[in-house]
Amino acid sequence: MNRKYTVAKTYGKALFSEAVQLNSLSEIYQEMLQLREVYHQVPDLGNILTDDRLSVYEKVSIIKDLENSFSDEVAKFIHTVYDYGRMDEMLEIIDEFEHLYYEQYGIVVVDVTTAVALNMDQRHDLESRLAKQFHANKVVIRPKLNPAIMGGMIIESEHRVIDQSVRSELAEIHSTLLK
Repeated sequence: MNRKYTVAKTYGKALFSEAVQLNSLSEIYQEMLQLREVYHQVPDLGNILTDDRLSVYEKVSIIKDLENSFSDEVAKFIHTVYDYGRMDEMLEIIDEFEHLYYEQYGIVVVDVTTAVALNMDQRHDLESRLAKQFHANKVVIRPKLNPAIMGGMIIESEHRVIDQSVRSELAEIHSTLLK
């Protein structure tokens, strides 16, 4: 287990436990999504706040601005992560928090690869079918496009793969014919 993963699990779990104790899990989850968006808008933010390219004064100024955008609980959490020099690991921490949040509410994340994009009706239908199949309260689909599969779909979740792509079916037919 690498160090970054261990740190992310520790911090993510600590924030999750705090959010549950404060009965603010959904609110803090929404703030974590906003913080993730800040990191996506400024991709090098974590490194900037961790390495030595800025003075401590400059970093503290950025941290204060960041903290002012969030609730007291999340602001304290950001400050703690900064104090321990872990701002470059914030995205992994948020991912771990989200994983625990999804677990709490029976939400399963599913990667769905298709040759063409699913429309909203297809997506909602697939979400409800997969929720039943995975015994989940809700399914969150992360769509991926890959024209090479020709049609059908590949569904991946929790170390399970369901390959219903045309390409794999053709490969199977080909293999059967060669026997």
